[in-house]
Parts: sequence; structure tokens; C-alpha cells
Amino acid sequence: MPRTTGTVLVTGASSGIGAATARRLAARGHDLVLIARREDRLKALATELSAGHGTAAVAVPLDLERTDELSDALTEVLAALPSPLAGAVLAAGHGRGYGPVREADCAPWESQLRVNLLAPMVVTRRLLPELDATGGDLVLIGSLFGTRPSPGYAAYAATKHGLAGFVRSLAEEERPAGGCRICLISPGATNTEFASVLSGAAAPRVHEVDDWPYHPLLAEDVAAAVEWAMSRPGHARVTELTIDPTDARY
Repeated sequence: MPRTTGTVLVTGASSGIGAATARRLAARGHDLVLIARREDRLKALATELSAGHGTAAVAVPLDLERTDELSDALTEVLAALPSPLAGAVLAAGHGRGYGPVREADCAPWESQLRVNLLAPMVVTRRLLPELDATGGDLVLIGSLFGTRPSPGYAAYAATKHGLAGFVRSLAEEERPAGGCRICLISPGATNTEFASVLSGAAAPRVHEVDDWPYHPLLAEDVAAAVEWAMSRPGHARVTELTIDPTDARY
């Protein structure tokens, strides 16, 4: 895992990739700070991880869309960590607003920009000093939507293109400093509740794999990639990783 032991902060931890990542990190003995909006799910996961692995798991309900409050909220979180901050995985995402641009409801666009792009930027900026001090790892979850045209998902794709540009630029800024390691992981279609929301479902749910026209990634696949990237030795860094279902047809 990260080059030091300690706490890993995970956003979007109430479900999907964030929750799967938290479970993998807890199994390796890491303390966790779990951040998402759904307090009931966070508390249930924190209880599960603490009981199952004997590590500290702290549930912190935060609405990442309220970006003007994030820095202050994180300062409070950092002041009460169970152990030094050794890593962060920013997995939160917002995907409502499926459809052609000319027919789109513009209301979700600003929300997507805040949660998918501005929030990770703000969180990253606030965490960098702590991660530099411990030589930790910062992993941001992008998307293959950020690598190609995505008709019907223009707003979401725009946020993921923006996130990729941010992470790539930041990694080059930080490389000479030799502090924390920064990695962008961009998965393709993944069978999570988020996938159902992104495709326009009225209520989020995880579908049966047989419901897909191909075999999608699972949240655990992406979590395994996060774990692998963070477990590289100190002299190596994984700056970018893409993962796609073998038989994907988009």
C-alpha cells in the first residue's frame, strides 16, 4: 500500500467503487475515513470494516457538491484522523442528465461539474500538504468517458475530460517535488448503482451481469487496480491506468 502506514480517505465510499476500495484497504490493515452523502450506508460500512478487520473506520457524511465548504470540513477531518494520512482515493461521482445536448435538462450540469470536477480539485488541493508529508498516494477515479466522444453523455464526459487534464497537469507539477504519488484510474463500463443512474434509470441499482450486452467490469475490479497502483514500491509511480471490459461494445 502507500509508502507509509496510516489512514486512507475515500470519497464516494457509500457504494460502488468507493465502497469496494474501502473494503480492500481495510483488509490490508489501513484505517479509513469514509466520505459520502448517505450517512446510514457510511455508518454501516464503517461498522463492518472495524468489526471485520480491527481497523479504525470513521464515517464522515459530506455533500461534495457544496464545494465552498469542503476545505474547512476537511481541515476538521484531518485534525481527528486515527493515524497519519497515507493516501486518498477520490471516487465520488454524479451522472444524472443522460440525453442529447439539444434535449438536455441543464439543471444537472452544474451539479455534475461541482461533484465530478471542482470537488476533486478542492479536495486534492487541501490534502496535498498532508500527503506530501507522508509520501502517500492520491488516486482519482476518472472514466473512459474522459478519453473519447460520448454522445448522450456530453456533460458527464466533459467533467471526466476535465478531471483527466487536471490530474495530468498536477502530476507534472508535483513530480519534481518528490512528495505524494498521483494516479488517474479510468475504468470503462462498471456494474454499479452509478451505472444505472448514468444510463437514465429512475432509481439506482446494481443490475445482474446477464442484463448487460457484454460482461461489464465489477467494482471489485477497479478496487483491485487502485490497490495495485498504491502498492508499487517507493521508486515507482503509476500515473495513469485505463481498464475496459474485454468484450465491451459501446
